[in-house]
Amino acid sequence: MSVLHREWTFDDLLALPDDGYRYEILDGQLIVTPPPSVVHQDVIDNLRAALVATVPGDWRLKTGVGVRMPRLGPERYVIPDLLAATGPRPAHYYEPEAVRLAVEVTSPATRLRDRGSKKELYQAHGVPHYLLVDLDAETVTSWVLEAAEYRLQWRMTPDVPGRDLLAGVTLARLTAEAH
Repeated sequence: MSVLHREWTFDDLLALPDDGYRYEILDGQLIVTPPPSVVHQDVIDNLRAALVATVPGDWRLKTGVGVRMPRLGPERYVIPDLLAATGPRPAHYYEPEAVRLAVEVTSPATRLRDRGSKKELYQAHGVPHYLLVDLDAETVTSWVLEAAEYRLQWRMTPDVPGRDLLAGVTLARLTAEAH
C-alpha cells in the first residue's frame, strides 16, 4: 500500500473549512492548531489595546491574518497571533516586507514552533520586531532585528514591566480578563 505525500500550498488552504482552527504551512507541511483559549484571547486583546497607543500611525494591528513567505522552496504560510503591518490591505495575506511586528502567544500546541521555526522564519524574512508571550514562563520577550539577526531587546516578567512599544505595561495587565 502506498501513501500519497505531497506538499501543501496556499491554494490548498483556501479549500479548507472556516471552523475556528488555525491552518498554517511550514516547509510544505500542514499545521493545524485548535482555537485559542480564553486566556490566550485575553492576552491578545490586552496586547492590542496597549499597542494601539504606542505603534507608529502607519502601523495597522491585525489578528487572524497570515504572512506568506516567498517561495524559495516549500510553501510557508503562518498566522501570528497579532501583527502590525504597513501598506495596503491585502486580499488574503501580508508579504513579510509589510510586517513590522509579529507577536506569538505560546500554548501547549504551539510552544516549540513559536520559540523556534516561526521566530526563525520572521527573522529570515526581515520582520523587524518579534514579541513572544510565554504564559507558562510568565514572560514577554522582545527581539529586534539587527544585521539580519534577532537581538534580545528586553524581557518582561511579573516583577519587570515592558519597554519600548510596551513601556510600563505589566504582565498582570496583559493577562487580566479583557473587556
